Amino acid sequence: MKKYFKVWKQLSICAISSYLSNRIDSFSYFFGKVIRFGFFLLLIFSIFNYTDSLAGYSKYEVILFFLTFNLLDVFAQAFFRGIYLFKDEVRLGNFDFTLTRPVNPLFYSISRLTDILDMIFLIPILVFIVFTINKLGLEFGFLNIFLYLSLVLIGALTILGIHIISAGITMWTMESDNVVWFYRESMTIGRFPPEIYSGFLQFVFTFVMPVIMIVAFPVKALFGLLAFKWAVFALAYSVSFFYVSILLWKLSLKKYSSASS
Repeated sequence: MKKYFKVWKQLSICAISSYLSNRIDSFSYFFGKVIRFGFFLLLIFSIFNYTDSLAGYSKYEVILFFLTFNLLDVFAQAFFRGIYLFKDEVRLGNFDFTLTRPVNPLFYSISRLTDILDMIFLIPILVFIVFTINKLGLEFGFLNIFLYLSLVLIGALTILGIHIISAGITMWTMESDNVVWFYRESMTIGRFPPEIYSGFLQFVFTFVMPVIMIVAFPVKALFGLLAFKWAVFALAYSVSFFYVSILLWKLSLKKYSSASS
């Protein structure tokens, strides 16, 4: 672990140096994220000017769904962004050099580009989450908070599995971008409580593309609305999904044909 932390630290320093080399672009990118985040919060507040609840949830409860979605989405973009470069690595043959390095190629491929701007953006999101929980005025027990944090980590593991699957598919076909972008578009489902969607969509986005499990389960657990069996299901699903993604990655490595061949 110490070795890989040093590798990640050095890769992160290189990525941060690259971002800071063009401060205008970096500031514009970060400012754009803040504006998009602010406009969606404004949308939620605007909705509650005309109604007292949305699918049975109060204003700040809906905001907590939105903030949890952002927490997981931004976390993935901050730490797993290297996968977005993996297609070009394979296409140009640079992945051959990755395989010769004394480091796990999957770890290197995922962590080679840490987004410092998204890491910074995580701070206000966490502050907003604490502020929103306080605004709810509810007394949350230790178990509720523990389940919330645990299910957030379980969701992050599932998201990592999706990115690994995308990387594995890249070694079979160059159309693997569709996997990541399908995930990115599907994640927007998690901005609102799942009850606003039809039963069919809830089924699809719980069991097929598990966005509801990733985003809604932690919030429902915090509110005491999630049966314990669903928390166990989320853990089993996430671990199984991650295990399958690793198997796919290993199989893809065996089938990979280097640029020299």
